[in-house]
Amino acid sequence: MEVNSLKFDEWLKIFKKHVSKKLFSLSDLVVLTDEDKSSLSVQLSRLVKSNIVNRIARDWYENPFNSPSSEEVSMVLRHPCYLSMEYALFKLDILSQRAYTLTMITTKFPYIYKTVNAIYEYHQIKKSLFWGFKKSGTVAIAEPEKALLDLIYIRYSRNKDITIDRLYSLIDDMDIEELNQKKLFKYVRSFDSRTQKVLLNIFKKNNKIIIG
Repeated sequence: MEVNSLKFDEWLKIFKKHVSKKLFSLSDLVVLTDEDKSSLSVQLSRLVKSNIVNRIARDWYENPFNSPSSEEVSMVLRHPCYLSMEYALFKLDILSQRAYTLTMITTKFPYIYKTVNAIYEYHQIKKSLFWGFKKSGTVAIAEPEKALLDLIYIRYSRNKDITIDRLYSLIDDMDIEELNQKKLFKYVRSFDSRTQKVLLNIFKKNNKIIIG
């Protein structure tokens, strides 16, 4: 069992050789080392305890020579996914309130990952609503219009996580005039009637009703 274990310097050579890859799954490392998963798990645990490698989640490890950003990490913990809701709206300079939790939309089951560096909050959405995002490198982020609709739909219309007053208070901290209103009202047609009503009320409240 111990005979085939790679030494620390051999591990470092592997990570350095693949420096362009920031994150490795356990399956990736099986392919690269040609060792079985059980042996690798033991070896990787030792690397983690020795502070040579950082485990970001179960079976996911950072490259010590090229650490990923929190946004890059968010893309692999629940794939497929894209950044949306509060985090995306803050990132895109629409929401003034700072978003400390990374909020993602996925077609898989919802989940919350808590690491030393960040909190990752995944919200499930049906496949017919999994669109409206763009990719920059490996990171996918919602268009601001889709991020707002995802927020209304998930936080209020579907889950009732927040009250309508809390939702409007949150939207008051947004620069909604920066949004493409025609795109918003085109996109909202794919959502439920409650989300459509909230969006209409937002623009009525701000005297910005779209016609046509």
